[in-house]
Amino acid sequence: MNWKDKRVLVAGRAGMDLYADPVGTSIETAKKFISQLGGSAANIAAGLSAQEVKVDLLSGISNDAIGAFVKNSCRRLGIGTELLKVIPKVRNTLAIVDTMGDSTQAIIYRNSPADLFLKQEVVDRIDLNRYEMLVTTGTALTEDPSRSAILKLMKNAKDKGLEIIFDIDYREFTWTHKKEAEEILLLAAGYADIVIGNELEFDFMSKTNSGGKSLAAQLSDSGRKISIYKMGSKGLYYFCNGEEKFVKSFRVNAIKPTGAGDGFLAGFCASKMNDLPLKEAILFGSATGAIVVTKVGCSDAMPNKEQVEDFLNIV
Repeated sequence: MNWKDKRVLVAGRAGMDLYADPVGTSIETAKKFISQLGGSAANIAAGLSAQEVKVDLLSGISNDAIGAFVKNSCRRLGIGTELLKVIPKVRNTLAIVDTMGDSTQAIIYRNSPADLFLKQEVVDRIDLNRYEMLVTTGTALTEDPSRSAILKLMKNAKDKGLEIIFDIDYREFTWTHKKEAEEILLLAAGYADIVIGNELEFDFMSKTNSGGKSLAAQLSDSGRKISIYKMGSKGLYYFCNGEEKFVKSFRVNAIKPTGAGDGFLAGFCASKMNDLPLKEAILFGSATGAIVVTKVGCSDAMPNKEQVEDFLNIV
């Protein structure tokens, strides 16, 4: 089956991002902002669509202009919207971001957002036979009913034989209790075929300040899982079948650090859907993330397949 005939389900956070304009303007001095689709799951879906992968986004959206913006933006970017569920009396996540290199600020307003009101009954009605892959992130697990719904979705997907990709995506301010976060994230990782996170996220899940890399290796020891341990500009390690391998990062003139992780995941998953070998998929993901940080925004900054291939031919 050609990758253009396959379909991915991405589940999790969607909202609006506002970027201070022009580049180099801080949030506190900005007079103008550019709006884009935001949220980790929505960004990943946008990246998959940009690379010609058919993708649907499962999320809750507010019954107001912001919710309509999310839905309209998904349609513009080629993301399937039939699983965007309107949730009354709540709001979508709003992120205010500037583009200041290493000093970039991202202020996120996420108080009981619409995506966390997604219910299990919605998940149980999804026809998973349509999909080859499920991608979800830790921010979808911070509260019920979304937590129970996403965990059930992961179980259903595992039972159906879908490949499950889990991005830890741990943000301390979104969880009430650290111990609860550790337990839930490890539970979700147990359903996944591929677990992706950065140094701090794996360290947190390992309950130590330095044991994250060991945990990443441990998760892959059974031979059933792949773990990807990202270290930003220092590169990454991936663990598979008891082996540990290092991949260096690409050097680019980044205008902000935000979006690299979502770009990596989009490029990596698109490559997996195209049956690329693991190392090539990781390189493709790294290149996608490297391109995203050179542009304003995230969802609209996602490169297409040809742009990533051109980048890889140059570096």
